[in-house]
Amino acid sequence: MASFYFNWKNFNMIDFLFLNKILIILVESFGVYLACWVYFSNRKAKINKLFALMMLFALLWIALCYFSGVLTENLDLSLFLGRLAYGTTILFLIPFYLFSIRFIGGKRESPYLKILILIGSSIIFFFSVFTDFMAKEMIPVTLGGVPIGVVPTLGAGRGIYFGLIFFVAILVLLRLIKKYLRSSEIEKMKLQYFLLGISIFVIVNLIFNVILAFWKGDARYYQIGNYSVIFLLGFTGYAIVKRELFDIKVVLTTLLVGAITILFGLDIFVFTTELMFQLYKGLILVIFLYFGILLVRSVLREIEYRERIAKAYALEKKARQEIQQLTEAKTQFIMATQHHLRTPLTSMIGYLDLLFGGTYGKVPPKIKNTLMKFQVSTRRLIRVVNALLDISQFQMGKQVVSLEPGVSFDSLISEVMEELQFEGKNRGLYLDYKPVNKNLKIKADQEKLKVALFNIIDNAIKYTKQGGITVVLKKVGNNAQLTVKDTGIGIEPEQAKKLFKEAFARGREAKRTYGLGRGIGVYVTGHIIRAHKGNIWAESEGRGKGTTFYIELPIG
Repeated sequence: MASFYFNWKNFNMIDFLFLNKILIILVESFGVYLACWVYFSNRKAKINKLFALMMLFALLWIALCYFSGVLTENLDLSLFLGRLAYGTTILFLIPFYLFSIRFIGGKRESPYLKILILIGSSIIFFFSVFTDFMAKEMIPVTLGGVPIGVVPTLGAGRGIYFGLIFFVAILVLLRLIKKYLRSSEIEKMKLQYFLLGISIFVIVNLIFNVILAFWKGDARYYQIGNYSVIFLLGFTGYAIVKRELFDIKVVLTTLLVGAITILFGLDIFVFTTELMFQLYKGLILVIFLYFGILLVRSVLREIEYRERIAKAYALEKKARQEIQQLTEAKTQFIMATQHHLRTPLTSMIGYLDLLFGGTYGKVPPKIKNTLMKFQVSTRRLIRVVNALLDISQFQMGKQVVSLEPGVSFDSLISEVMEELQFEGKNRGLYLDYKPVNKNLKIKADQEKLKVALFNIIDNAIKYTKQGGITVVLKKVGNNAQLTVKDTGIGIEPEQAKKLFKEAFARGREAKRTYGLGRGIGVYVTGHIIRAHKGNIWAESEGRGKGTTFYIELPIG
């Protein structure tokens, strides 16, 4: 099998000058399109105006370089255009730097740095155009024996010239990387295009317009460095205009596949002359294109999957923030409720106690009876407010109870029964308390457990129209068991399961019997009993057959 080797005679077939002419037309056309596309997408935006100005400087610089290289018969004009190209390149730094400030954002830039770049660029522009600071003379050059036109030999100021250019480029690049690392995923999408464009531009120019230029002493490879500005401007323009950006992986993968395809094509149609080898390489190219397309599609699928995950994460994060805001609002509501409702209600109870104690004189029996009803209603309202506060505390996972050992269960029940006697008599119901074991000691928060007991017995009174309530205290194993049995409306089995686990859970019959109820008391009671490490449940034989509530607390 014959081996392939590069032959400059084959390269001569291409005609470098003709190829360069095609490239300059393509680059300039694409540049004008980019400038117009970005500018007219938002003519009022300063960043779009700066990009268009930057594009115009770049196009002028590339055009001047091209014409200075092809004017081989008028070296004086060629030298002037070459110097003007160097001057235009240095002026390109001004809109480039101002654009980068707006594009990257962040902290306010130092005005001294702007002045330094502006003055430095202006001075170097003057020396580059009107002296041999950068271009001393134009000399013809060849590449592999093929003439490629004339290029300038570099002057003594090349160190200062390239130093300023790369100071600005590296400054922008470092700030861009710093900003990129601290940005959100959406901001990174835009910044990575600018980062990719400027990286290609800096690396290519560093190699062909600086390192090789210093080595050779002339700018014979300037076209490669100049044309790389299209990568910077193309990627940046796309990031400015497009709101929905392709992931950079897609762009890089597509560029890689495209570049390899072009190289394959050149190899087949330019550097390979034998038909059999052309067919063989053409088959390889077709296979490569097939797998290249599969590769791009797989990258697209991966990005789509990542975007779905990112959106789901964003929604979850937003939901957490909203929940946190609601929790804070609920906490504020709790504080407002405590201040604006509970405090005045407590004051009302205090004044009623003073009235009943004779502080303001003897109260007539008729008025006293009315005041007692008012006292019962006020106490009930206080309990509702406390219940709402307790619900919020329980839902926020706060410790609401403080357990103390040696609390007499019998004493707490007796206090609650005495407090509810008036309500029972008012409704024509009996309230019987039958302690089988009176001396049962438990660990309890007396205030909270008393609230729970009150809620259960009061609930039995509310939903009993005739008959009464029987309360029994006894020992069952290692627990103190309290049963509250009423002759009321009963409860449906399904509803009994939800009673102590859901707020506002009430059956249809309960709503008809007592319309003002909301199911808050039993819900709070369930939390209080469970916080005491106890159990609570309800049993009923059906509608109209009463309900029995069970509370079991560990003895100790």
